[in-house]
Amino acid sequence: MMTSVRSLFVALSLSLAGVGPARATSSLSFDDGGYSIELEVGDSTRPAIASVRFHAPGDREGIVLARDRVTVEAFDVARQVLVLHHAAGKDGVAAFTLSVHGADAVFETGTRRAASTFDWSM
Repeated sequence: MMTSVRSLFVALSLSLAGVGPARATSSLSFDDGGYSIELEVGDSTRPAIASVRFHAPGDREGIVLARDRVTVEAFDVARQVLVLHHAAGKDGVAAFTLSVHGADAVFETGTRRAASTFDWSM
């Protein structure tokens, strides 16, 4: 009796595991001028920036930026447009903007500017 109840529970659990929207993650990144920005992209109904890891020149570990300090002005994978702003905060990372239009990316912080190509492959 206990075995059949356990088997029924396992079968029910497995059948429900596939119910609900699929969640996929992928990543995009910018790397130039010693700066590196890694974007984790989640995709349930449409792609969205899930997290941002920032590496300053010489920083191998980087820091995940606080969500309340990051503003995504535009993110359209089909049109290949991304405009992301970071406001300076307790994390010690200066304010910056990352703008991507097609394969052209520009990172700006203070008086520093780095331009690079951007690969939209996810």
